[in-house]
Amino acid sequence: MAKLVVFGSEGRREIVLEAQNTLGRHPENRIQILDRVVSKEHCVITKQPKGYNLKDFGSLNGTYVNKKRVEGDVFLSDGDEITLGNTRCMFLSEEITDSATKLVDVTEQEIESHIRSKVAVCQDRFLPEKEIADERSLRADYEKLRVVYELQRDIGLEPDIDLLLQRILERTFEFLNCDRGVVLMADEEGQFNKPRAYKTRNPDDKLVVSSTLLKQVQIERQGILSSDARMDTRFKEARSMIMQGIRSSMAVPIMHQDEMLGIMVIDSSVAVNAYTEKDLLLLSNIANQTAQLIRNTQMAKKMEKDAATRERFQRLLSPDLAEMVVSGELSVEKGGENRSATVLFADIRGFTSMSENMRAHDVLQMLNEYFEVMVEIVFHHEGTVDKFVGDEIMVLWGAPVSHQDDPARAVRAALDMRRALIGFNQERLDVGKQPIEVGIGINTGELVAGYIGSTRTMSYSVIGDTVNTGARLCSAAQAGQIIISENTCAALDDDFDVQMLEPIMVKGKAKPLKVYSVLGSRETVGMFDVAKGEKTASHRLPGE
Repeated sequence: MAKLVVFGSEGRREIVLEAQNTLGRHPENRIQILDRVVSKEHCVITKQPKGYNLKDFGSLNGTYVNKKRVEGDVFLSDGDEITLGNTRCMFLSEEITDSATKLVDVTEQEIESHIRSKVAVCQDRFLPEKEIADERSLRADYEKLRVVYELQRDIGLEPDIDLLLQRILERTFEFLNCDRGVVLMADEEGQFNKPRAYKTRNPDDKLVVSSTLLKQVQIERQGILSSDARMDTRFKEARSMIMQGIRSSMAVPIMHQDEMLGIMVIDSSVAVNAYTEKDLLLLSNIANQTAQLIRNTQMAKKMEKDAATRERFQRLLSPDLAEMVVSGELSVEKGGENRSATVLFADIRGFTSMSENMRAHDVLQMLNEYFEVMVEIVFHHEGTVDKFVGDEIMVLWGAPVSHQDDPARAVRAALDMRRALIGFNQERLDVGKQPIEVGIGINTGELVAGYIGSTRTMSYSVIGDTVNTGARLCSAAQAGQIIISENTCAALDDDFDVQMLEPIMVKGKAKPLKVYSVLGSRETVGMFDVAKGEKTASHRLPGE
């Protein structure tokens, strides 16, 4: 399945190619390129019996394949780079890794090889000016800088590692005289025989790599240069190289500090001594820069993933806890798990009648301002915001993060919510707006926590009878009242003033539930002044 990967103003796109694919700025093209330098009808990629053909439509600024302007038409090879104006594309005859796997054969050879001579892989260290002893050292440093400059200029930060490796091989073929080249990465068993990128000058070529060579590179972590594989005693038993008649080959490890990321192998059939130690040093420089580019790409992806994770969890958890999830200090299981947790429900009393006399914009503004206050309190007590349902907020303690005093945290949060509404409502009254009254229900017990939803959209939530009962308690609470279950009350200490209420019947329960009203707290710590954004030593609520 051939694809065209487009890197343009809209970001990275992958388009599966059909029999005929027109490219240009006009929206009627099958592949629209939003680039002012590109013509309305720029070029076309057409499927032929032997592959895909690109033809330029006589565009003003031209179409370039591998930096060469297309005159008429040209057949495309796997990994070809196509440039239209400021937009870069890459042609893939199929998935890069699948293509490389088919065209590269790593033969298994259980043979011990002996290195007759060693060439240490050069490092990215540049000599201080005072340590430069001769012109040779200066030239070596210059060569390192040249490779770094060339690869950074032409490749930069490529977000796709397979495409990154493919482009590096393209540049390697410009640096060195190669007939075939491959980059191998570690497989599931930690062996470096998994092709990730592959290139040949002749599209029909197949590269056969000796496992003997790969094992020596992996064990010795040295670059290996073979002037003539048929005569080199190091590879006298590696029949795969003899059968192919390779005259010269080089293999170097792709090292980042002390970690081996992969192996790069190139070969040439044009001469017995096609490569010298200088060429091996050059290939080593390319491998060193490849390792750095791989790490940069991996770090960029990790930062992007961390940012998305941080944004997702900051909506549920306090910033400190969200950072702990991102850093791995806290884990959030993706599967369901049984948890002992406390749930808090709070909703606005008389919300329906209130909202009927308000504009939709004013209703949303009121809710957002109200939830802003409530969430700040929840995060202060290290709770998890499960969801907002209309005017109702559902909060968890004990999932995904648990504390020994989760029930007490929930009750403290409820008291802070009730206390914060006094100042919140005063501000509303000052501008002629109706005050908000809230009822709160809290329950503690066993529930199931985990990710709920489809494969496209999932959210962390909890389900179970504990949750349903908490919602029923909230419905039974009057304006300004905090009702807690018997389980929650039993988990509290003497720091809270509670009053037993008449048992209530709730849906789904055969017997009435023992419930309690929370009057206040005797604690001098843990309370939160939302107006100041800090803890307060206030013991009791106004009027208590």
